[in-house]
Amino acid sequence: MSNRAVSARRHRLSVALASAVCCATSMSATAQDTTSAPATSPATLDAVIVTGTRIRSQTMTAASPVAEIQAEEFRYTGATKVEDLVNQYPQLGFTSGFDNFQNNPSQGYATASLRDLGAQRTLSLVNGRRIPKGLGETPDLSIIPSALVRRVDVLSGGASAVYGSDAVAGVVNFVLDDDFEGVNVNVGYSAFQHKNENHYMRGLMDKVGYDYPTGGSGFDGISQNIDLSIGGRFGEGGHAIAWATWRENKALLQGDRDYSSCALNDAGTACGGSSGADPANFTVLAPSLPGGNTQAHLGPDSVWTPGFGALYNYAPVNYYQRPDTRYTAGTRIKYQINEHVQPYLEAMFVNRRSATQIAPSGTFNTDVDVACDNGIIGTLCSDLGITDDAITVLVNKRNVEGGPRATNQETTSYRITAGLGGAINEDWTYDASFTYNRSSVKDESINDFVTDRVRSALLGCPPGSFSGCTFYNVWQDAVTKEAAEALQGVGLVNYVTSMKVFNAYASGSLGVGLPWANQPISLVLGYERRQETYERTPDSNMATNNFTGLGGPTTAVAGDLTVDEFFLESALPLLSDAGSLDGLDLELGYRYSDYSTSGGVNTWKAGLGAKFADGRFLLRTGWNRAIRAAGITELYENQSIGLWGGSDPCAGSAPTWTAEQCALTGVAPSQYGFVPDNPAGQYNLLGGGSLNLDPETADTWTIGFAAAPIEGLNLSLDYYRIELKDAITSIGPSVILDLCARGQSEMCGLVRRNPRTGDLWLGSDPESSGLVVDTLGNFGSFDFSGIDLTASYAWPVGPGRLTTSLVGTYLLEQTKQPVAEDASTAYDCAGRVNEACNAPEWRHVASARYAFDRYGVGLRWRYVGGLDYVNNDGTPGTTDKLLVNRGNRVGSYNYIDLSGSVELWDVATWTVGVNNVFDKEPPLVGGTLVLNGNSLGGYDQAGRFFFTSLSFRF
Repeated sequence: MSNRAVSARRHRLSVALASAVCCATSMSATAQDTTSAPATSPATLDAVIVTGTRIRSQTMTAASPVAEIQAEEFRYTGATKVEDLVNQYPQLGFTSGFDNFQNNPSQGYATASLRDLGAQRTLSLVNGRRIPKGLGETPDLSIIPSALVRRVDVLSGGASAVYGSDAVAGVVNFVLDDDFEGVNVNVGYSAFQHKNENHYMRGLMDKVGYDYPTGGSGFDGISQNIDLSIGGRFGEGGHAIAWATWRENKALLQGDRDYSSCALNDAGTACGGSSGADPANFTVLAPSLPGGNTQAHLGPDSVWTPGFGALYNYAPVNYYQRPDTRYTAGTRIKYQINEHVQPYLEAMFVNRRSATQIAPSGTFNTDVDVACDNGIIGTLCSDLGITDDAITVLVNKRNVEGGPRATNQETTSYRITAGLGGAINEDWTYDASFTYNRSSVKDESINDFVTDRVRSALLGCPPGSFSGCTFYNVWQDAVTKEAAEALQGVGLVNYVTSMKVFNAYASGSLGVGLPWANQPISLVLGYERRQETYERTPDSNMATNNFTGLGGPTTAVAGDLTVDEFFLESALPLLSDAGSLDGLDLELGYRYSDYSTSGGVNTWKAGLGAKFADGRFLLRTGWNRAIRAAGITELYENQSIGLWGGSDPCAGSAPTWTAEQCALTGVAPSQYGFVPDNPAGQYNLLGGGSLNLDPETADTWTIGFAAAPIEGLNLSLDYYRIELKDAITSIGPSVILDLCARGQSEMCGLVRRNPRTGDLWLGSDPESSGLVVDTLGNFGSFDFSGIDLTASYAWPVGPGRLTTSLVGTYLLEQTKQPVAEDASTAYDCAGRVNEACNAPEWRHVASARYAFDRYGVGLRWRYVGGLDYVNNDGTPGTTDKLLVNRGNRVGSYNYIDLSGSVELWDVATWTVGVNNVFDKEPPLVGGTLVLNGNSLGGYDQAGRFFFTSLSFRF
């Protein structure tokens, strides 16, 4: 038996069985850069533990579909962050996970989201154990060193019976190479490159006089990394590894690409922008005006003119790719004192510094009450035909004098695990461990305006104004840098999450089995206790929403939860060696969880696997009951105002909805046609948590087969379905508005329009500003289903060996029902794009690699299926004219990647490659569908990606 197999026996989650006969689910079968070794048949390994079960039984390894991403794929694709590769695979959500290309909003760290059900419903592990959570209470993948990853296991279907809460969609388990021996040093460099020649966007920007880049971009968005790992044996039974890594990722601005240098309007037909501009725009509220309000600006001749002036192009200074610098370090030490006593210690650490950057702050509709005869506003009232004595003016001036708003974030996380394992006797083993996770985050926001200073400065610093006040003269367009600096402040928010996990279990054989099966029954019995805490501490300005560009307060949250769990698993061989049937095995699991926040809940699983024809064919099916208990912020978050992106169908001079529909949402007859619209597409909501949240529950089914009909060929096909009920979610402002317009009075009660203007966006006071109430509850349900296909084939060609692979997912259904009691709210996202959907029906990653002597060359084809632009009710979308003019469709996308490697002097490997060889731009869409930079999420955003690395092994 190999040392690797021995090691695998001793640890809770180790090497997945490499037998292609049993598994046939590898995402990528990668050829070694040698041809000297002949092809071999799958080896018979000793009993090991695989992702999805603690049963030590090779016969059960394929009862649940477990797909793999091999370590070589990181090198051949230039991925220096684990999320960059993992989130490209079709089992993962299409738009989630690529955090570096998310700017506003962004949590600041990467996650994994299986089946697009959200990172909160995907359990991400390292060596089978939980990792620290970030400020969003989801696992933070940045602690994982890509250079030490042996493989990534992707388990489809719920796994709460094995791992507890959060494993609703499944598990993504990063298995580190803890048997590494020697010294490895890897140095890498990568960058984007794009030829700016988008004639459509250039034409739009030429019309409004915006600047944009031309020609080749050169190398930008540059990343550099250095990885060091050391491993070796010590004493008679010890082994240790240690690693340290550094990675720096430079920023890329939206202004660095012509297709993202201006923000498109909702229709995608013109450069949009924000009414928060320079010079300022104004909304004047006066009873004598038609509709009670008008928009206005100061013309170049110093005459006040109705309507907004020029909009502000906020795009160029926004980060397209956020900067990121991270240091990781860690170790794993294990020692076999004897077969009964085998202690181990694991430690992981990351320090990450990142930032978001968006357009400068501003007064953002700060309201001032002023008399018409006040000389500070000049001839505003007379120029606009206002006959009232006093008016209210909402001032929207962009702080171009002060520079972009930025949030600098520093995160320090670590995980420490100490454990003891070994054999109880010949048939039974045990493992007991304690894990402590902690993450601390410091957010520092700069260059925003302090709200309680702005009104005084706009009114010329009357008596009682703040110290240092300087007149912020928007009325004559004479704002000075000094006046802007007097309004700016710094906001601080500190986050701390922690987790303590004690886990102990025994695994072994009962020594007896069914008389018609030649293997005994296996059993696992265990206990786990998990304690989690979360604390968010804002300074006073952040807590009270005392920044004009904040969008809402960052409230204080502090809470904890504890769960005690008892679990068991059993592998029951039902039949063996019955003609062409090699074996029929049943796998069962049960877990009882007692939460301090919601009480007791049961989860279970059942799996059945049948092997035929000497193990070359496998049929499998499984059923799981999974749960996710509410997180701490979901329970304890105070209600506060925030922003949502979309559109108000009742706003503007030509509303989309009828007067009757808009009246249901709170628009008065006199306001219809006069409701101010927000050119930036941002509106207010009132969100928050609830102490009455119950755990959400999911039933998942899988059924499929795996086959190895000829040598070197492996195939698998699996169907999955996930039905989630009592989903912990909000209904969504757009859905609430739509249901209200259909006559649902309960939904209309959640729409609170500004009584004076009828809008949903001016101001940020939850008591007086227009908003939609959208708090959390056990509201909705999900019904997702699809088919996973994997295939790999390797055979000798000429002097080398050619290895090919394919992994693809076809979505059959991705139905979301925001209101469980109302079937009319259900909509299917599969193959659709709209404000709520972006889910291609078919995605795949296909690869071919040819290895000979010291050389290897590879080609990869990433395919993203087309999307129909269809509303949730099934009618064709009409808002985004870019898509309407393309037949209401986003076409399919094909990306070609190339790589090559060569071994140098038997101690080094040099790898070079380029992804997105043909420099495809992401699909352009209008403002209501944008994730970042005028594009949908999920696509390659910045053009070609060149990478190279040099790895030394000693």
